[in-house]
Amino acid sequence: METSNRNTIRETRIEHDFDNLNNPLPPMQQGHTELPVRSRSFDVEDRQPSKGNNRGFCTKQCLIGLAIGLTIGVILVIVIAVPVGVVLASKATGTQSSTMTNSTSQSTSRVKQVQNCISQDITRQPVLIDTDTDIDDLWAILYLLNVPTVDILAITTSGDGYSTPFYSTSNILSLLGLVNCTDGVGVATGASLSLSPTGWIIASSILKGIDSFLTSPTCLNQSTNIFLQPSPFDAVELIISTLKYSQRSVDILCLGPMTNIAEAISRDRSIVSKIGTLYLSGGQFKSIADYPSLVPNPSLGVYPYSYKTSGSSSNVFLDVLAVQRVDDSGIKNLVAMPSSVQKQLTANLTQLNNKIQALNLQLSSFTYGLISSLAKCTNQTEGDIFWWDNSAAQLMVQMQNNVTNGFCTNLQKVQSLYVLSADGNQLYGQGLSGFDQLRPNTQGLTNYTICTRTNSDLFLTEFLTTIASNRLDSCAKTYQNRFDIKLQACLNTYGYE
Repeated sequence: METSNRNTIRETRIEHDFDNLNNPLPPMQQGHTELPVRSRSFDVEDRQPSKGNNRGFCTKQCLIGLAIGLTIGVILVIVIAVPVGVVLASKATGTQSSTMTNSTSQSTSRVKQVQNCISQDITRQPVLIDTDTDIDDLWAILYLLNVPTVDILAITTSGDGYSTPFYSTSNILSLLGLVNCTDGVGVATGASLSLSPTGWIIASSILKGIDSFLTSPTCLNQSTNIFLQPSPFDAVELIISTLKYSQRSVDILCLGPMTNIAEAISRDRSIVSKIGTLYLSGGQFKSIADYPSLVPNPSLGVYPYSYKTSGSSSNVFLDVLAVQRVDDSGIKNLVAMPSSVQKQLTANLTQLNNKIQALNLQLSSFTYGLISSLAKCTNQTEGDIFWWDNSAAQLMVQMQNNVTNGFCTNLQKVQSLYVLSADGNQLYGQGLSGFDQLRPNTQGLTNYTICTRTNSDLFLTEFLTTIASNRLDSCAKTYQNRFDIKLQACLNTYGYE
């Protein structure tokens, strides 16, 4: 029965195949709805078992062929695709590099445009003065206004030193007006709080005398121009912009706490390379060999301090953290007129009057009162007064001009640091040096050049001769010609970064 049935099926399918040959169009195209019948025989006996069992698998020769094909494919990918990727990556990198180069070039070009627009006098040494507006600061500023080799680009003030914030900028503007330098130098207001308050507060009687020094009826009793305006920049902004757009490196004279300078460097560290030399008035550089003990002792001082630690410098102690940031910023040259050395230059009225007479100088009543009335106006004795900040200003001029016979008769190179530890007790704010012998592995030391010996007669001669000249070389002739005003106008024209 199985054989008969198989033959019947084969015969039937062959007949269908012949019908398809006579009518090659598929049934659907002839109007039929039935599916076409395949002409293959369904005879199981006609199948080849050997091939049927390997259906879906590859023979050994097949596998070898596939392996060769895959190998060739991989080689082609490496040979063709990788170089293409490298080229594309190179183009992308080149595009990014080109973009960065173009951006840098455009920035450099814009800086040059602003510099050319300002048209700075490059024949003189540009200087920026940062001050806390004590009376000795006014002496230093008056001196530098009359030095022909110096160009004061700006004065910035801080209110965390020997003047209150309300008076710090106002008194500088008043001084400029009183010496006929009205609107001649830009004065910008800066910090009123220290980065590291110690708790020590300057006596109110001293601050009151300083703040009212120019106008008090019991002191200089001057009428000042109340309409004078500070710079349109704040102190930190003016420091950054002055350094960035000056055509020459700028020397900085720091006459008070370094708060403004530290803030400017923290905001834009690119300005460090534009600082020629930073000159500090004050500072302490005592060898650690001179201390009887370097062990902190709470009985000798503890935070908050009610007094300045023994021997420390006021300008440093008022903001030690600012000094440390500036010292460690990478400024190429740091110079100091140490507090201990400034005390070699007493502001003795007898010596002052004798020198004025010997030099046959004529000082205005205002100028003479300015340099001779500090003790009286601040309730101090004459022995308490020294030529502090103006000695730092004169040291700067001496070094700028390589004067070999100046008042500072000996310079010394030292490495130093200031104690900042909250556990430092009586050592907090102390400036230490001499580590090479006793603590050779100490890190964070800063290189300073310091003046160690002075000639008071040479000092006084230079100081009095200069302020009597009334040259006012650093005073701009018009408001629009002042450095900060020209800077603002040029930045408005060529754009800010």
